[in-house]
Amino acid sequence: MWRPMAVMMALVGSASAYSRGFVRQPHEKDYPTLPLEAINMAAPDRVDWSVNATTPVKDQGQCGSCWAFSTTEGVESAIFMATGKLPAPLSTEELVSCDKGADAGCNGGDIPTACKYLEKHGVASATDYPDHSSKSGRTGKCQWDKKTVATVSSFKYALPACSRGDCSKQNEETLAAALAQYGPISICINSGDGQSGDWAKYKSGILKGSCKAKANLVDHCVQLVGYDKSPSNGDAAYWKIRNSWGKSFGEEGFIRIPYGKENTCCVACEAVIISAKPL
Repeated sequence: MWRPMAVMMALVGSASAYSRGFVRQPHEKDYPTLPLEAINMAAPDRVDWSVNATTPVKDQGQCGSCWAFSTTEGVESAIFMATGKLPAPLSTEELVSCDKGADAGCNGGDIPTACKYLEKHGVASATDYPDHSSKSGRTGKCQWDKKTVATVSSFKYALPACSRGDCSKQNEETLAAALAQYGPISICINSGDGQSGDWAKYKSGILKGSCKAKANLVDHCVQLVGYDKSPSNGDAAYWKIRNSWGKSFGEEGFIRIPYGKENTCCVACEAVIISAKPL
């Protein structure tokens, strides 16, 4: 029975201007992983779901709520994959202010525990329960009216998670194939805080510097939306990631990191595929 210690990483108190918020949550048994036979490994050389399967870039502000944003974005994209149509933006505030069982609002959380909360309680719209924690930097009390517009039916890791030690051997090819087949994936990564590959300093292009695949450095949750294994412009292969630091960050809110370079930034360490549908 695996029950890791919850580790709090890079929250609002970080020296960076950007908040993170990943806190690995203990659990009694392993979460389900997508069987390898359920993944079509004959994936295309490039995929970019940001052109049709994601809502506009959001900004978590000074709240350590990346986990809530990543999960909510995953639900939005899951609805697109199920119906062919994106929903109106869903509420991140529901998770931040109301998921008190395991996650801790602006003090951090994790994708699987957020998914378990949504499985039980349903999903609110951003119109019905708008974001206020990102502006205040405080969790606040739950004031949701319990009106739901979507349900989460299940979630699975795209590949076995790496939660301790060196994660450089994670299979990026499996992750790419799962992304191509199942759509955008909610992931938790190492944002390079204090390293030479610090995301906070990223402007454009493919991230340079060191952003290690170490489980104890995972500190931020985002949405994996694409990759290009053979760019036509001569660039190296890369992953495309949607961040929750607003459109002023990086490439209109996105960042590209190296593909196939020993699991750069722990991109394949915790990758969660969410299944959801609208009501």
